[in-house]
Amino acid sequence: MKLSRGFIFSFLAALVWAVGILSTRIILSNGENPYNLTFWGMIISLPYWLLILSQHRKEAAKLTAQTIIMFLIMGLVSKVAIPLTENLALNYSSAVNFSFLIRSVILFTILFAALFLREHITKKKIILATLILSGAYLLTTKGGGIVLARGDMYILLEAALIAFGNNILGKKLAGRMHADLAAAGQFLTGVIPLALITTTSARISFPHMFPLVVLGTVTTILFYQFLFRAYQNASATYVTMILSFNPVLVALISIPFLGESLTPIQLVGGGLIVLAGILVEKLKI
Repeated sequence: MKLSRGFIFSFLAALVWAVGILSTRIILSNGENPYNLTFWGMIISLPYWLLILSQHRKEAAKLTAQTIIMFLIMGLVSKVAIPLTENLALNYSSAVNFSFLIRSVILFTILFAALFLREHITKKKIILATLILSGAYLLTTKGGGIVLARGDMYILLEAALIAFGNNILGKKLAGRMHADLAAAGQFLTGVIPLALITTTSARISFPHMFPLVVLGTVTTILFYQFLFRAYQNASATYVTMILSFNPVLVALISIPFLGESLTPIQLVGGGLIVLAGILVEKLKI
């Protein structure tokens, strides 16, 4: 089966995202402050995105007021609203609940894509979403129970914000311009609020394990470049479903680098996600 460009770019986004998660885990486990880490990631990547903007300055100069407003909304959602709700979610809920419930982003994306992008809600999408969520449940909880907590509403709110602020607006913007310009605009419109949040939340100092910080920053840059290329070649629902390979990739990479292991029930969960991803590509959801 020949893989589509949508699958290739979506899978690459999931892969570099997994590498970024691994590097972040290692850095934070060595005592780095998350706000300080975020600040330095922003500083390291800022020159690159400014370079991308300069390369597409003619196209950027032609952006409409509506497109600029979409960028501003996306920047505020991704750099302010999502981090805030995630902090509240992790403060009032368990990591297990977060790992599973955040995958509800698939359901929100299906709903919002139908409302804002005219992507039809079909039985195939519902079945595949159920398959992915079942796999995510087994992979993240090891088959254990989920006890709903106060913070779970924040998790669902974050999933909804990701679905709209990243997936729906990202798909719309990718259809209006070069993928790299869309990725640069997403970052640059969120720089000021991100800088304010990080500098007021922690004392800024040179980060620990600087080479890994650079690696994590590079993976973030690649993630958004692959992501917006995926949006240009596939539906928002399709991209979101293929991104569900991420927890499987994180689990596999964590085995050799973090010494973690997978139980049989987690392997079943991972297998369900992989099966769903293959079907998503085969059925061209």
